[in-house]
Amino acid sequence: MKSMIVQALEFPSRDQIMATMNQFEPNWETERYALLNTRICDLKLEFEQSLLCRCIHKLYAELSAKKLSFKPPYYFACAGEEWGCPDRVPIMGIPFHLADSRLTRIEKEMGYTSYDKKDLMILLRHEAGHAFNYAYALYEEPEWRELFGDFYAIYPANFKFKFNPFSRAYVKSQGEPKYYAQAHPDEDFAETFAIWLTPRSSWRAVYKKWPSVKKLEYIDRVMFHIRDKKPSVTGGHLDSPYHSKTYMLIDYYGESLDDFKDNALGLYDEDLRKIFKTNSNGHKRIIPAKDLIRKNRRFLIETIARWTGTREKAVIPVIGRFYLRCRDLNLILTQDDEVRSLASLAALGTTVVMNYLHTGRYIVD
Repeated sequence: MKSMIVQALEFPSRDQIMATMNQFEPNWETERYALLNTRICDLKLEFEQSLLCRCIHKLYAELSAKKLSFKPPYYFACAGEEWGCPDRVPIMGIPFHLADSRLTRIEKEMGYTSYDKKDLMILLRHEAGHAFNYAYALYEEPEWRELFGDFYAIYPANFKFKFNPFSRAYVKSQGEPKYYAQAHPDEDFAETFAIWLTPRSSWRAVYKKWPSVKKLEYIDRVMFHIRDKKPSVTGGHLDSPYHSKTYMLIDYYGESLDDFKDNALGLYDEDLRKIFKTNSNGHKRIIPAKDLIRKNRRFLIETIARWTGTREKAVIPVIGRFYLRCRDLNLILTQDDEVRSLASLAALGTTVVMNYLHTGRYIVD
């Protein structure tokens, strides 16, 4: 065993290494399993790469085009009804799963509502309307009450509101539910604001003969007056921010983690920490564990495939997963430990692959 590993450390040339290397990328099943097995508060949202991020930038650009200095802040919520500003708080609450394309994919696979760019912009403009209403306490103004009604009116139970599909006293809703402007005075304002803000909505022409044009003209006039003013309200209590949720993502969906083990690779962090170190303890001749794996990738794949009697195709993702975890955990080893660490890594890989061969899963039950 030892002689085999020593021989393997006499590695081929750089060109040979580069010719046989594959990218160490996890498969989707592995990534999904890891996310579902993470507490919601510990999720590292890849917001900058999300469609939502691009839509928020577009919303802010539309507000700038109207010369409005106030840009409503936002937070990521995790509750039954996640869209919405908290009561009289000018901060837009947005479902946390929209802040990461991986979570959005999980939502879609679970069969829940998915949003495209058009959907997101409709919702963001609506929530921005609430934020402006709350930030400047417009709902307290007499003219606001005269046009939109009593802000403090009770919302209809379960949002089952009565509506008149032929009424022209309200703007037409751009999204679902239809006739939402008729649900409550606060929603009437938000829906009207969304129409006013939407580029090329031609609201003056479309609503020219509708009584609701007075609401649009009111918003146009008020926004002109407050465009350079600072909000009188800037914060408040947030409803169910995602970082306050300590339960697992899988629990949020009410599913069983066992149903997502097929083709998923585990983390193996505990085992890898037993093989490698997290600090140098004064040793100067230190090697990153990921570099050991990269350098000996071919040897590990061939050895584990031979020991388990399986194809290399079943071994490759395991070695890739070891590499990624060693990289993310910043694991290291001394040069004197190369042979021992490589042998231990081959043994761990053999255990994982054998479990896969017997159960069809890389993750041990």
